[in-house]
Amino acid sequence: MRRGLVIAAVVLTLVLGWGTFASTQPPGRHEFRATAVEAAQSAHDALESAYAAGTELRQGRVTTLYVTVLLDGGTRRTATRIDKLAHLPPPDDDMRALRDELAPMLTESMRRLGDTAAEPTEVGALPALTERLSVFLEQYG
Repeated sequence: MRRGLVIAAVVLTLVLGWGTFASTQPPGRHEFRATAVEAAQSAHDALESAYAAGTELRQGRVTTLYVTVLLDGGTRRTATRIDKLAHLPPPDDDMRALRDELAPMLTESMRRLGDTAAEPTEVGALPALTERLSVFLEQYG
């Protein structure tokens, strides 16, 4: 019985030690790039949806409540992805350059989504930013 407890304690210590070690390791290139692409895709999709909803609202085809809910969901998803990316240190210079290229577009995306939430029919600036994110996604996605 005592031997079983000792073995269980050793196994538990090894598992917890490995979990601690694995959770403190910096992300690899693949994980970092995938997280960056997820953030870019989320921002792209939120901007596209905001543009379509704002255009439809201007033409009287949808309600303000619908647009508000859509913008809130897209903004929350994008903010979550950006937060996840912000907590990952880039593993090398190439991924640092990728982050430095993407970060201004993500910042602008959040600002534009906020502006659109305030004035849902003012969506004229969204397609250009959406296109820049498309180019990024074609290159890295």
